[in-house]
Amino acid sequence: MSETSSRSRRTTVMGLAAAFALFVPACSSGPGGSGTAAGGSCATPSDPKNVKIYLGVGAFSSTYSQEFIQGAKAVAKSAGVPESNVKAYESNFDGQKHLNTFTGLLAAGGKDTAIVLDPASTAFTKPLVQMAANSGARILTLWNRPAEIHPWDFGGGCWVAHQAYDGVESGEKSAEALFESFGGKGNIVALNGVPDNPSAKGRIAGLKKALAKHPDVKLLDSQVGNWDQTKGQTITETWIGKYGEQIDGVWAANDGMALGAVEALRAHNLNSRVKVTGSDGSADALASIVRGDMLTSMRVDGYLQGAVTFGLAYAAMVGDVDPQKLSHAQRDFYLKQELATPENASKLLKSKVGDVKYTYDALKKNFWADSPGQIAEMSDS
Repeated sequence: MSETSSRSRRTTVMGLAAAFALFVPACSSGPGGSGTAAGGSCATPSDPKNVKIYLGVGAFSSTYSQEFIQGAKAVAKSAGVPESNVKAYESNFDGQKHLNTFTGLLAAGGKDTAIVLDPASTAFTKPLVQMAANSGARILTLWNRPAEIHPWDFGGGCWVAHQAYDGVESGEKSAEALFESFGGKGNIVALNGVPDNPSAKGRIAGLKKALAKHPDVKLLDSQVGNWDQTKGQTITETWIGKYGEQIDGVWAANDGMALGAVEALRAHNLNSRVKVTGSDGSADALASIVRGDMLTSMRVDGYLQGAVTFGLAYAAMVGDVDPQKLSHAQRDFYLKQELATPENASKLLKSKVGDVKYTYDALKKNFWADSPGQIAEMSDS
């Protein structure tokens, strides 16, 4: 979510190791410690008028990213945070760019500062959290968290929480709908996201769960499309040449790849027969479902996500929430998602971002009101 546009890993192991080593020494408890950062600044509440919160998204061109930013800024306004104190930065799905950007922004120290961001890859979560802790800034991460670390056991007390959407649920429900569309007997192909991405891993695990329950559905092939629409189209073109009308359905781990598959099928007049599923619930995907080109997409609410995660970061800064006193399920949590289908896609498409108003005062009563629970542990292997 994953922000699910292209999330390529553009880095080297040596570069990451050097960056990580740079941040480790100044944390008083070490990278895995549970204490506060040097000077204890992450345990000291900030004066609300001094609060600065930076947002880190994948790409400003993404509808999801824009929804996320709007949700965060709506809550910021309701809390009285000046608009100039809430700034968004894009990584173009390159975690190194986020690392460079925020290292520069926090060079003079992170007191009264928080960062809410998607690291773009699990490879960058540790360095980004350690960077924040080293400067005394709080950090709340989205989507990408390595399996071996959590907010309560890493980051010297500065890592407020981690939030994502349930990839297994998304992958399984999309697959079940796809199988049902052709009577539970047929052949599918699958477009996967970036291999080390937790959302991609969860969604493919969900597909496998559904396949295990439907022995009459055969997976002809599975390819990595890296969340990219053009790659999804190219791979599907190859499949059409190889399998032709054997294909009954295309399961895609995100909407971008799904829309690419639709274009390839359209070029061969197969878009009305071969069903396609995606995930994210983007406006383009919802419109495609309404037209009948796509079957389903799991709708994740970027506006809700921005509102909740910004609100929780702000609460930790001003002392309305003490992260150290929260349960694990409150520091590593899912938010609700909804399967978009031909029955509800038109309604979802017509609904406007911000129709549901989120305010800080309302959210702080229960930041987890829209959470179905703690993030399930998944291996990184």
